Amino acid sequence: MKLPDTRTSRRRGAILSMELVLVLPIFLLLIFSIVEFSMLMSAQTRVATAAQSGARMMSISGASGQEVQDRVKDLLGPALANDCSIEIQPASKPGEVGRVYVRVPMRCASPDLLWMVGFGLSERSIESDAAMVMERSAAVSTDSVY
Repeated sequence: MKLPDTRTSRRRGAILSMELVLVLPIFLLLIFSIVEFSMLMSAQTRVATAAQSGARMMSISGASGQEVQDRVKDLLGPALANDCSIEIQPASKPGEVGRVYVRVPMRCASPDLLWMVGFGLSERSIESDAAMVMERSAAVSTDSVY
């Protein structure tokens, strides 16, 4: 019966440790980037949907700026609506274009996992602009028939 050589088993353990040291940072960077970018893409979709919904609400029902702003914040959710800026440019009369512009800091959408490789979220933001032709304006009464 042959006993295992302790030098070869120590050498094998050292090689596995060195492989782990070399591969682990790359693996963690890959995992962190997948998590961060998926959270940012999800937030981008929510911001675009909220802006489009606000513009549609303003276009079809002639809702006031405050009603549109409340609707957009509801659709964004508490995390994204916390520090967002919403600009509403309603049209003065039906047939003109009204706009809803939403801007959310990226730090509200995702943890800053990639700061160590130079992709920081501190000064970046997610933006969406939605424009629609107004079917009604806030000045038009709801009793009017078109």
